[in-house]
Amino acid sequence: MNILILSLGGGGGNILRSVKALFRRDLAAVQQADARYAERLRRAVVTRFLDTNEFSTSDVPADERVIIGATTTRRVGSRHDPEVARRALDESKAEVEALLEPHPVVILIGTGGKGTGAGTILPIAQMARQARKLVIPIFVRPSFEWHEVEKRRYDHALMISRQFDAAGIRLIEVLNDRGYSSADPQPQTRVWERMNRPIARGLRGLLYVLSDLSQVDPSDLSMLFAGAGRLRIGFAEIDPPDGGEPTEDQIQKAVNVCWSNPYSLFSKPVGTSLVCIQGQWSNVVDGRLKGGLAALATSGGGDATYNPLHAFAPEAPKPWGITGLFAEYTGNHPPLEIAWPDVRAIRPLPTVSSAPRPSADVVVDVDDAVPSPSVEVPVRAIRGGREISIEPQPFSSLWDLSLAVNRGDKAARDIAADGETSDIPIEASEVRKLVATVWFRSVFQHLSPRWRDRLLDVLLDDVTIHNHLVGEGRRAVRLSRMSFEELKRAAIDVLVTDVVRTDVHMLVTIGQLWGPEALSRVRFEPEEPAGTTSRLETLLQTFRH
Repeated sequence: MNILILSLGGGGGNILRSVKALFRRDLAAVQQADARYAERLRRAVVTRFLDTNEFSTSDVPADERVIIGATTTRRVGSRHDPEVARRALDESKAEVEALLEPHPVVILIGTGGKGTGAGTILPIAQMARQARKLVIPIFVRPSFEWHEVEKRRYDHALMISRQFDAAGIRLIEVLNDRGYSSADPQPQTRVWERMNRPIARGLRGLLYVLSDLSQVDPSDLSMLFAGAGRLRIGFAEIDPPDGGEPTEDQIQKAVNVCWSNPYSLFSKPVGTSLVCIQGQWSNVVDGRLKGGLAALATSGGGDATYNPLHAFAPEAPKPWGITGLFAEYTGNHPPLEIAWPDVRAIRPLPTVSSAPRPSADVVVDVDDAVPSPSVEVPVRAIRGGREISIEPQPFSSLWDLSLAVNRGDKAARDIAADGETSDIPIEASEVRKLVATVWFRSVFQHLSPRWRDRLLDVLLDDVTIHNHLVGEGRRAVRLSRMSFEELKRAAIDVLVTDVVRTDVHMLVTIGQLWGPEALSRVRFEPEEPAGTTSRLETLLQTFRH
């Protein structure tokens, strides 16, 4: 099961950094005990940092950055304006949809203090829901009382919460107001760090369960996340003595800590909830943990609405503990339609045609063959004077094939590794669109040398780069004369205009995917007579185009 944790903007990125730090520590511990299990966990969880500001992700690995709205924001941020962030998302909608596509579970982390998180968390959650993903949004409401934001931004954050309710999407809403205390004044960064920790530690336990659905029924999860309302996540560590059981005091303390997360907005009775237990102890301890939480959940009196789902992560490394994901009871709701992997992997039955099915002995000429969706057996064909076998083609375009490779489809990866017998059409416009996306880099690794050569040939036949003058130190250099390292520096130079940057990014992408030597094959427009070779000329190119 593949899980995507996607941060939105700078505030969400800081929380995701905390989650990653915990997860890296866990992987190191698991690696020593069970290398195969560690590798499975590593493959199951994907982290990405989405932002409109290229500089805020400078410390993030390049393959984890998702910079949206390059034209809208010029990669320098949304100017604290959620509407600008939303337009940036509209500009990069296809890329974000492709990023979500291979992951059945999507965890979103965003804050309402500035622009990117506030402007994108709801529409991306809706995109994930429409694609039948299990989406878990974590939204941090900024503090007005403690002067994190002015009233206008605070009201906008309140509106986002109401919009989630109207859309029927449950969310974990964290209130920054609750992190401050006049009795214990702390620097703002310390307050945020203290509030990030429960989120990171709670997600830690949840990841172990969601990455392996053998411990919980997917249909129960479809009920847990149905309807509007808030979720609250909690985690408590339990450190029993070596070879012994947790003490009564340890058990009771863990129950209380897991239950009380003071930073989350949560006001209604507890409904269907998920309790994840991580630890190697007896079922007596498990029973006391579950019973303690049930007692707290039903202590309010009235009709009991608490319906706990229990899951175990016996292979989780220390620190052991208990994670709770509690849902507000907001009524009875129909279960969500989630495209779980075991359901999605089942292919629909082929349409039965009245035409006779060709036998395995039928030989056709490739030029005369007419594809038929009802043909499910291999057909032998003549190509270049030799006999080959043609399998039914399940992908109609390069884009469809790439998406399937990205989500791990075996048939797609077999085609990607072949590259000789596939008749999928390759269009230059589609190649340009694909190479501009972040996720295609992982797809490219699965393509055979033949596939890579074909894509490069089509791309270079269609692309002609304007031979801009680009400032390099105190001189100006034509793109065609720049080295790969110089191009990479130009791609992040804030003084390079958007017009020039587009062509520079294309050249850098070609160099990254096919190697710097491929740049020698790129066609440039004829050079114009060089006039002034100062950086001023580079800056003036915007007015020429």
